[in-house]
Order: sequence, then structure tokens, then C-alpha cells
Amino acid sequence: MVRCAAALVAALGSLTLTSAFPAFNTPNSVDVDGNTCPLLDRNGLLCPVLCVLDFNDCPDAIRPPTCASNEQLCDDGTCQASCDAVVNPCLCGLTSSDVAAVYKACPAYQNTVTVFSYDPSIKEEQLAFVCAQEWGLVASNATLDGGSGVPSWSDQSTDLPMSWSDCPTPQEPELTFTEDFCIAFYAIIGAELVMYLLWHMYKTVRERHAASLRQVCSQLPSSLSVDSKNPAIGSGSEIQADIEKSSVLMADGKPSSFVSSGSSGANVASAAELPDGMLLLRGYDNNYVGMALYYLSLLSTAGWIVLLAIIVSDYYGKVKGGVAYGLLANSNTSMAVFIFVWHLGAVWMVAMLACMSRLRNYFRIECSPAQAHVVQVEERQEEMVMMEGTQNRLTLLVNRIREALVRKFDLNIVIESCAAQRLSPDDERVFIEYHCTRYVLSSASGQFQCHTFGLGNTHRAMLAHRGGLTTQQASDRGFYIGENFIRVAVPSFPVALLKEFLSYIYLYQMMCMWVWFYFNYYKMALVQFSVIIASAFVKVAIRLHSEYKVKSLAEHNSECRVKRDGKWAVLSTADLVPGDVVAVDAGMEIMCDGCVLQGEVVVDESSLTGEAMPVRKLPLKMDDMAYDAQQGASKTYSVIAGTRVLQCTGSIIASPSHSMPSLLSGKSLAEKQAIASASSDDEPETQILVTQTRTATDKGKLIKRILFPVRYSFVFDEQLRVAVLFLLAYAGLGFALSIWLMGHDMTSWLYGVFVLAQTCQPLIPASLTIGQSVAAHRLRRQNIFCIDLPRTIMAGKVQVFCFDKTGTLTKEGLEYFAVQEIQQASNGSSGASAGFAAEETDMSRLPNVAQVGLAACHAVTVMGDQLIGNPVDVEQFRATDWELMQGERDSELYLDTLISPFLESIDGSDKLGRRTVHVIKRFEFVHARQSMSVAVLDQATGHVHVYVKGSFERLKQMANSASVPSNYDSMTARWAREGCYVLALAHKDLGPVDDLAAVTRMSREQIERGCDLVSLLLFRNKLKEDTASAIMELKGGDTRTVMITGDTALTGVYVARQCGMVSPSARVILGDVDRNSAGAEPLLVWRDTADDSVVDDVDRLLRSERQDIDDAEKRLGNVVSKRTPSIELAVTAAAFDHLVATNAIRRYLLDIRVFARMTPQGKVECVQLHMERAVTAMCGDGGNDCGALRAAHVGLALSDSEASIVSPFSSSNRSIHSCVTLLREGRSGLATSIAGYKFLINYGTTMSMLEIVQFYFSVIVPQAVWIMIDSFITVGLCIAVTQAQTARKLAPSRPTARLVGAHTLASIWGQTAINYAFLYGMMGLLFRQSWFRCHEFDSRDIDTSLWWLLGDNYEAEVISLVCMFQFVNAAAVYNFGYRYRRAWITNYVLVVLYAGFISALSVLVLANPNRFSCMFRINCGNPDTLVDLGYAKPSWGISSYNSPAGHNVMPHKFRWTLWGLCLANVVLCLAWEKFVVLGPVGRAVKKLWVSRKGDSKLRVKL
Repeated sequence: MVRCAAALVAALGSLTLTSAFPAFNTPNSVDVDGNTCPLLDRNGLLCPVLCVLDFNDCPDAIRPPTCASNEQLCDDGTCQASCDAVVNPCLCGLTSSDVAAVYKACPAYQNTVTVFSYDPSIKEEQLAFVCAQEWGLVASNATLDGGSGVPSWSDQSTDLPMSWSDCPTPQEPELTFTEDFCIAFYAIIGAELVMYLLWHMYKTVRERHAASLRQVCSQLPSSLSVDSKNPAIGSGSEIQADIEKSSVLMADGKPSSFVSSGSSGANVASAAELPDGMLLLRGYDNNYVGMALYYLSLLSTAGWIVLLAIIVSDYYGKVKGGVAYGLLANSNTSMAVFIFVWHLGAVWMVAMLACMSRLRNYFRIECSPAQAHVVQVEERQEEMVMMEGTQNRLTLLVNRIREALVRKFDLNIVIESCAAQRLSPDDERVFIEYHCTRYVLSSASGQFQCHTFGLGNTHRAMLAHRGGLTTQQASDRGFYIGENFIRVAVPSFPVALLKEFLSYIYLYQMMCMWVWFYFNYYKMALVQFSVIIASAFVKVAIRLHSEYKVKSLAEHNSECRVKRDGKWAVLSTADLVPGDVVAVDAGMEIMCDGCVLQGEVVVDESSLTGEAMPVRKLPLKMDDMAYDAQQGASKTYSVIAGTRVLQCTGSIIASPSHSMPSLLSGKSLAEKQAIASASSDDEPETQILVTQTRTATDKGKLIKRILFPVRYSFVFDEQLRVAVLFLLAYAGLGFALSIWLMGHDMTSWLYGVFVLAQTCQPLIPASLTIGQSVAAHRLRRQNIFCIDLPRTIMAGKVQVFCFDKTGTLTKEGLEYFAVQEIQQASNGSSGASAGFAAEETDMSRLPNVAQVGLAACHAVTVMGDQLIGNPVDVEQFRATDWELMQGERDSELYLDTLISPFLESIDGSDKLGRRTVHVIKRFEFVHARQSMSVAVLDQATGHVHVYVKGSFERLKQMANSASVPSNYDSMTARWAREGCYVLALAHKDLGPVDDLAAVTRMSREQIERGCDLVSLLLFRNKLKEDTASAIMELKGGDTRTVMITGDTALTGVYVARQCGMVSPSARVILGDVDRNSAGAEPLLVWRDTADDSVVDDVDRLLRSERQDIDDAEKRLGNVVSKRTPSIELAVTAAAFDHLVATNAIRRYLLDIRVFARMTPQGKVECVQLHMERAVTAMCGDGGNDCGALRAAHVGLALSDSEASIVSPFSSSNRSIHSCVTLLREGRSGLATSIAGYKFLINYGTTMSMLEIVQFYFSVIVPQAVWIMIDSFITVGLCIAVTQAQTARKLAPSRPTARLVGAHTLASIWGQTAINYAFLYGMMGLLFRQSWFRCHEFDSRDIDTSLWWLLGDNYEAEVISLVCMFQFVNAAAVYNFGYRYRRAWITNYVLVVLYAGFISALSVLVLANPNRFSCMFRINCGNPDTLVDLGYAKPSWGISSYNSPAGHNVMPHKFRWTLWGLCLANVVLCLAWEKFVVLGPVGRAVKKLWVSRKGDSKLRVKL
């Protein structure tokens, strides 16, 4: 091993430094005319030290001074008080005893000399001769052929009076690789490898049967049933029996093929083999040896970093005695060792990062999960690919390769280690916590499972639990469910920062930094290091701020009154379990999902659903109606975690100063128990039954989705992989060229790493998120809040925008318009039928039956002076002018008491005085039935009346056919066409009823059967003032608008025409389902909404229209006029379901404008279907469209609650223009992200071009230029590009999101080609200058590793100036994009920086030598040289120039030429982007391409 390592490092060291010079020309060989260049004079040279046997032999020019009386003349030619510490340069590092004679040094010559016809190959001889002439040692007319007359130094010289101090070059110390520290290194590495190998062998033997011990667990909870007849069951052995029964069952009761009973094991090798929703559990037991090896591996990682730091420090002489290479002997060996360690360290750290999630358990022994100390949970998590339509052949090929690698190495497996826990050391029951959910080990099956408690599925079953739980029951259930508290672990800042750095991007940056630190580029390395550290700090701070917000949302804990052991006790909400009964008070926050057992509750759900209006919750009824909290009417009886109680029965109205937590907080346990016992005598009027806790609640599920989100793969991610491959190939070419051009030595490897690092910019992934952050910030300033940052970019690609109607397109709520009575035929009339009366706006003029029905058939409640309920119900009740006397009940059977207004005698009215009615039964509105009903007791007559209210279509089916007017359909259609929201009211009289309780026991079907239609109730749904303008702007932005409403189709069509979704001249065809007879197959019929005529061939009409739109697309013109259809489709929910069932929906989907009578689930399905074809957005008020808002690519809830998490976006500005703003900012953010990406790619290509050209000429641009480029130009302009203002209007197209699309590649590589051409052209022009030829930089006598000495020449100067103009101009080029962003002149930050940089560069090019240009080593020189050139002597310090000419001041004419060509480069790049990529040339090329190849781009009807 020692021999191999030493041989490898020695091989690297054998790559000795060679002279690097241009491969295709020799510097200073010929002039512009082809003549051989004369040798140039070299001035400003210092003479070497002259050594003499006696100071009297020193020439007069360097004769030693006369020393003072207290001083003595030392051997170095200076006067010192003591010569003990003086070093004699003439000894050449030897001692007096090592030489034959001791020579003394003449004082150093204070002047410089000029060597005429300077030849680098004999520079020492020339300098010695000139100095000897200067001192008079040789004749002034002597020639170099005769020598200087002074011999070279020799340690054996005794008779020569003088010699030069040209000490022989000492032999460099060699590293034998057998030194103690090398042996220690070999021993450590070898011992580690042996220990790891032995551990692997031991682990393999111990785990030979491990695969059979693994378990498969479902994330779906198994339901533990609770007997509703005997709620006491549910503890101890009963629960365990349920667990045994469900140990191999999924939550749906079906056996899982992956879960086996007993200890046979799952025998599954990887979670990749499991279906979605399944977990692979692997148990591990601790091992002391393994633990030691684990910490050794971490220590080794730190060791590689320390080792690199030692090598770098040794380079600077900070390790051993202040001597450079004191440890590693010499430069070549140091460089070889650095490269060797750098590669090994990189491989080690990449391996550590790749195995990080599995590493700790690798050093444990796998065992059965039932006996394990740690359980490793593995879950397959696939990426959700968004915007698949942007994929092309190349991205698909790369994705196939990536997917193969993912499958091969299980890269899609998420791994988390969970500690096996017990509630106490004596408790034998074991559980783990994974993703905030508890999985309990069954003692019978040995399987881990998560559980839920099923309390029943009917109202009666739920009410059976009103007695609460015993303490033992609650304890047992709490063990299986876990505490009702979601703990969010937020790491400390140092830990979070460490986790941030544990990624490949930071590893890549760190390894680049080591190269820069080693290569004496520490100044720029420190700048880059500071930028990286600062950005990491900012990212961590932002992430921790977000995590703390989630923590505050999740970890909310308070106290409440709970019924335990038949008594009310004050407990923490963390102790709640399913089956608990909780007392509700106004102001308290509900911390669980539950159902109302008794009393009524008004809650604020805005923070979860976005519903701005308070919601009324009613108690369960003692019936056998099915209960499902997620669907149907059960939501009326259900409360959800995270909502706040505004009012409840028996409690005052909530205010910020009165809430349950505030009443109990700060009190001792005795005081709390006293409060509970004082109220225990009086049963709380409002109680809820806990049905779900923790992550099983709706809020818990939302928090869980936030904490453990699904991984999304956007178009950036898909195409970034291809872009990275391109960059790697390009960087690899640059790396190879660097090694070839710089002399095939180890120094060239370092230069190659420079090229690699500059081309593959580590900031590229971050640049794609800059636009997201800027867009989210701007949205927030406009009251649009985002909780999912990447969705801002998705908003920039929206093609279809779906809208709810009521409260979204139209104003909040509906305005009452009129009631149209339905007059029934008298019993004696022969052949008469029911008919419509004239509409009546004044409800007091209606018959008593209609008045009572309209006053009572609703679910409105009162909170203070505010009516609470469905906006339609509220508007209906307000129009009746009746009073709701809630809480003032004469009987427990009365739900509400209503009192009519006091009315004087009114002509035409049969109602006088005031009357009182009582609601004794209410069935809430259910979307599936589209109706609600009430039973009302008329106190005056004793009759019980039943009223049913709902959609006019539904009530037509439910009511007695004789009560339906013959023109019912045409009348309702007429009102719908006029934009009315139409409801129908039906009635039946049950007559006097003695036993009211019998009525309350009647089923819904019994109550609602056999009613007669009474009236139509009409509401106007007025558009918001700005809806039409917003819709028009969306259409002008090439965005299709669609309405998905629960209202009738004709009303939807009317509103669509009003707001501009449907053209006024368009023909609207409505699809609905007809049944010719009972039980017949449904038949989809299309009818013209104008005259109700049947349209036989819709497909032909649509084909004809599509052809017309395709023809219009070829003509120039406004996008709206080209794509506005003349045929529009609308469908009812029945028609939609029929099209879905027959798989025909996709054929008509993008032709349907209005989807009517859609249920909440129907809205979700509709949005998901649109998502298959286009990037789809959904806008609603957060009520019954929550599911659609969550499902859409982009969901915008018009909600007053900033904290709404119902959708990615929420707006407190309830205008539809919020949608326009979202799209404008999304498009601007997308364009900005792409601009930042292109800027950094262009930076990489330009920088690599700069480095390759300078490497060719063996020059390096000055340090100040590097710092200017990397610190100020790149960072400053990258930030400035993101400050472009958003366009004021939507453009008729969307910005590209393709990182490797033709548009993006043309922009990037067009600029690159132009920049290459100008740089090469300028270098060619430079070589045509007579003042330059024969003054070229020749690096043959310079060590190329000393790169900071290679910039004082014309070549580096021209390269610097040209490339700096190109770097600065790239920001202006990519600031174009006025379609999605405002004109570049409005980006004031960029304009100021751009103008400042261009001005500064112009000064560098054109100005005479000055302090600013000399700081950059451009157009400057040595002070004396500048004086010789005719310039004033600088008053500032200038480091000596490392060039024969002593300056790089260009002639004025060439400066102006260079400046003009740089400006031409700027203008041409701007013109390329403006007129070719974004302008008419690009559009013409695209049109030609489309005409030949076709266009697969989706074009939607507007």
C-alpha cells in the first residue's frame, strides 16, 4: 500500500513544470512585416551582489560606507552595532568552515541598470556584464563576448579578489514518502480499510437471514371498532383483540399481499418493490464496535478537510518554521500531494453524502423490528412531474437514463430512522413515531401498525358516545393514537446550517475553494467563500422562519373541559382521544375533529378553508342517517381542528379578550379543577364528540403535507439535467484545453479546475429560484399570499383558468329579486293545471304558505346582530323581514322560533298582525340532493307544515306532478337566461300533530315526499365591477377562461356572456342528459340555449369552427379575435358525468365553456381533466371549491385570511384582477428566472473563453480584474437582473420555460458566438499592431504557477477589457423581455449599475494612466517608464511591472479602436437578442419552422 501510494504521488510529481507558450506561434519572433524581431532593451534591473576578499577591492560606486564610532562594518557591507546576527550573502548559506576563503559583500548598488538587446536565455550574463561596466570593472567599449571580468562564485575560490554572489541553485529537498507523517497516513488509511472490511464481513454473516425479518406496513390506519351500544368497550383486551384481527388487513378491510402474519417476515429487499402507501420496516440493534466505526467515519471526513488545510497552510509556509513547503519538501511534491488528497477526499465525501441516510444503520446489526432499538422506515416517493408537455426527445432520453439509475440505486427511497419507544421502562408495549403518526407493535402478530378508532357511521351511533370515556379507556386509546399534539422539530441555527452544507452543491463549491486557496487565489476565494456563507445563512434563516411558523401553527396546546369517568375535568387538549366529549365555549380554538352532540356552534373556518363567512354547525339528530365528516350533509354537524368558536349555545359571543384558554391560563391545577367541579353540576349546553386527533384531523393532514411534501419536478428540474450535461461536456473540453495549453503539468490541472468551476457555476440552480422569490415578494405587496414558492413560476405558464361563479366572478352573495308564485288548480276545475302568477318583489304580499316557507326554510342563525349562514339563506331571510328568536324556546323540540313583522292592513295581503312559527325539524342542504327541508309548527293553527327548498330541477322531480306548471321548464329557463339564480319551494300540510316527537323521528324521504310546488325564488347575481375587464385581459394574455359552477347552466351562460367569457355573438349549445322512460339508458342531448332546439351534429360544427380558427391563426391580428370561437359548449353535471363515463369528455373538454351544477368533487374532476391537457389554474372563494383549489396546478383562494392553507395562493383582495396580477407576476418571475439562468450560463461560457485564451498566451488577467468580475459585476448584475419591473398587461404569449429549448439556446449560444468572434478578432487586431509585435509577453522564463506575475502585458490587458464589456453587457441583453417585464429602462438598479460599469470600463480603455487604471494594472506602468512616455510622474504607489517594457499603455488611436469595437460588440449582442431572438427574425424563423415541421403547441380557444 505504501509503495502504491508513493508511486502514484511520485508519478504526479514527475509532471515537472515546463515552459508554457502559445502553441502556434513563438513570442517576439517576427514583426508585422515578417522580419525577425530585434532584441529589446530591458531597464530597471537590479545588479547582483559583488563579493570581495577585502572591502578595499569594492568598486567606488559600491564602496562600503564609513561606520560611526559605535558601529562596525559587517560582512554584508552594512554598518551595524553588532555583526552577530548578520547573514553574509557571499557564503550562499554555508558556514565559514565550509568554504576555502570567506568573501565579503559589497553594499548593494542603489541604482538600476538597463540591459540593451535583452536576451532571456543569457539574462544573467548580460546583467553581470552591464553592472561590471557601470562600476568600471570592464572597459566601456568591451563586448559581452569577453565576459564581465568577474568570475562566478565558488566555495573553493581563494586567490580571486572578487566574484559574483550567483550562488548555485541548491538541490530541492525530496520527499521520500517514508517520513513519519507519511507512514502515519498510510497506517491510518490502511487500518480504517481493514476495520471496515472486517465489519462488513461480520455484518454479512450476522444478517444472512435479515431479509426474512423485515416487515411491510401500510400507512392507511387499521380501524379499531368501538361498540356504540356499549361504549365502555374499547380498552384493554378488547382493543388487543381488534388489533389481532386487523394485523394483516389494510384500512379498507382487504388483506395485503405484502404483510404476513407471525414472524415469517416480508422478505422484501427494497421499498422500491412496494406499492404506494406501503412502508418497509427494518429493525436494527446497536453494536458498540459499529458505533465506534461510525464515529470514526465521521472523524475521517473531518480528517480529509484538515489534511487539505495542512497542505494549503504548508504552501504558505504556515506549518513548519515559516518556510514554504517545509512539510512537503518542494513545490512539485506539494502540488502532487494536494491533487492526490483532493481527489481522494472528494471521493470519500461524495460517498458519505450518498450514504448519509443509511450510514448510521450500516454500523448496526439488522434484526427483527419487534426486537429492535431502532426501526429504519423506507418509503418509495416518486416525483410528481409537472408540465410534461415541455419534454422533448433529449429530455426524455436523459430522464430514461436517470430513471434507470434511480431504479438501480434506489434513489427514490426516503429513509428515516425511528427509535423504538415505550411509555415507561416497565411498559412492554412498543411503538415508533414516523411522520408524526404512531405505529404500535402488536404483541400477537409482531407487526407495526397505525390505528384509528371507528366510533360509528350513523348519527345514532355517534350519539351513543355522549357519556364520554373512563380514564383507563382514554389512556389505552392514547397509547395507540398518540397525544393530540404534533411536535415539529425545528433544529437550532448551527444544526440547520450544518444540514444546509451537507449537499452536493456545497461540496462542489468547497472543493473549488480548496483549489483557489492552494493556488494563491485566496483573495477571490475569500470573496466567493463569503458570498456562499452569506447565502447559506440567508437560506437557513428563511427556512427556519418558515419552520417556526409551521411549528406555531402545529404545536398549539390549550386546556378544555372533558368528560372523564362521568365528570367534567380540565385537561390539556394534548390528552384528547377519539371518543372524548368536550365542552365548547365561545372563543376557544377547537383542537380536534369532532361532531356536535348538543347545542349549536358558529365557527370561523377561514384559516383552513378560506371561507370568509362564519359557519353554523348543528347537533346530530337521533336517527340512522349516515355520518361521514368529509362528505355531504355531515359537514353541517362536524367541526374541524384549527377553527375558532365564535358563538355557541349557552356562551357569550367570542371576543379576543374572552376565550377558554384565557379563562384557565395562569391558574393552578386546584383552581382549574375547582372551575370544572363548579360547572360539573350543570351539564354544558354545547358539547362535541372527538372523532379524530393529531394527524388524522384535516388540519393535521395539511400540516403533515407541509412538513413532508410530495417532491415536485418542474420543467426546470427536467431540463436542468440536460443543461448540466451540456455544461459538463463544455467544461470538460475547456479542462482538456487548459491542460494542453498550459504545458501538460500539474499547474495546468489547477488551471483546468478553474475553467471547470467557472463554467459549471454553482449558482445556476439558485438562479432559477430568484424569480420565484421576487415574484412572491411582489405578490405579497399586492395582498396575494403564497405558501408554495415554486407555484409562482407555474403561474407563468397557465393556459386555462377555471372560475367558480358565485362570490368569485359575481359579487359576494346574491341579491333578492322576486318570488313567482305557482298557483295550483282548484280541486273542482276540470282539466286545469297549475300556473305561474306574476313575479312579486314584496314578500308581504305573498300568501301565508309562501311567506312562512320563505321565512323558515333555511339554516340561518344569529350571532349578535349578524345573521350567519349560507349567503343565499341569509339574503332570503333578510328579505322576509321576519325575526329569528334563537335561544328563546318554549320547548326542547323547537330548533328555531320565528316571528313575522307587524303589518298594518295592506291591500291584497291576507296577513294581518304578527304570527309565530317554530322549526321542529331540519334537514340541511346536501349537494347530492340539491335540496334542504324543514318541518314548521304554526302556533296559531297547530298545523305542521313541511317545506322543501332546492334547485328547480330537483324539486320538479320531487314534487307532485300535478303541481308542476306545464311551462315550468320554459319559465325557469327564461329566468336563468336573464341571469337569475333560481330556487324552487315546495310545501305540504301534515295537519294538526299531537305528537311532535313523531315528526322529529321521520326520515328525510318521509318528510319530503308528496309536496306541491309553491313558488320560484329568484335572486340576481351581479358581476363584480372589474370582472369583465379582468376576463378580457386574461383572454388577451392567451389564457382560456372556464366557469365551473354549482348554479344552473343557463345562469352560468348568462354570466359568462356578461363577463366576456362567451362572445355576445357566439352560439351556446347546452349538453344535458335525457331519459325517455324510467330505467332507460341516459342519452346526451345538445340544445341551442337561444331557442331550446336540438342540435344533431355538434361534432361537425366543432370541426368546422376549429378549421376556421386554424385559418385565422395564419393571419396576423389580435390573438383574441383569432381564437374567439363562434360555437361554445356548456354542460350540466349529468352531462359531464355521462361524458366521463363514456370516455368522451376529453374530446369536448377544451370546447366546453360552462360546467354547471357541479358538486365539489365534480369540480375537482373537471380541474384534473384540464390539467391533463394544459397548465390549469383555479380561482374560488375557498368554500365548496377547496378540493379544486388544492388539485389545480395553481390555486387562488379569494379569502380574507392570509393564513389560508386551502390553496397555494390566497388573496385578501377579492377582485378577479388578482388572477391577472398572479399571472403577470408569474410570467415576470419565470422570465426573470430564465434571464438569471442565461446570465450565469453566459458568464460561464465567457469566463471559460477568457481563461482558455489567456492560457494560450500564458498570461493571467490581473487580480483586480478577477475581483471586479467575480465580486462586483457578476454578483451585482445578477441581483440587478431580478429587479426588472413586471409588465403592466398580460402579453398574448407565455415566456419559455425550456432551459434547453431552441429559444434559450439561440439566446445563450448566439451571445457566446458573438463574444468569441469579437475576442478573437481583437486579439488578431492586437497582433497586427507594429507597436505590439516584438513586445509580446514571453513566459518561457517565468514559473506559470506564479499566476499573479502574468498580467502586466498587452495580451492580458486586451482580454480583460473585452471580456469585462461582455460580462457587463450580458445583464442588459437578458434584461430584455418587455412582453413580460417592463422596458429595461425601468429597471433602475440595472440601469445605474450598467451605466456605471460601462463608464468605468470606458475610463479604463480611453484615459491616460491614472490612479483608477493603475489599480487594475491597465494602461499603466512603472513611474519612471511613464515619465519616459511623456506622462506626469504618478503620485501614488505602483508595484513594479513584470514585463520588459515596464508598462502596458496602449497608443491613443488603438485605445479608441478598442473602445469602438467593444461598443460594437455590445450593440451587436443587444441587436441579436432584440431583433433575432425576441424580434422579427426569430418570429420569421419560427413561422418557417412551423410551416415545415408543424406545431405541437397547444392553442386553446379564448
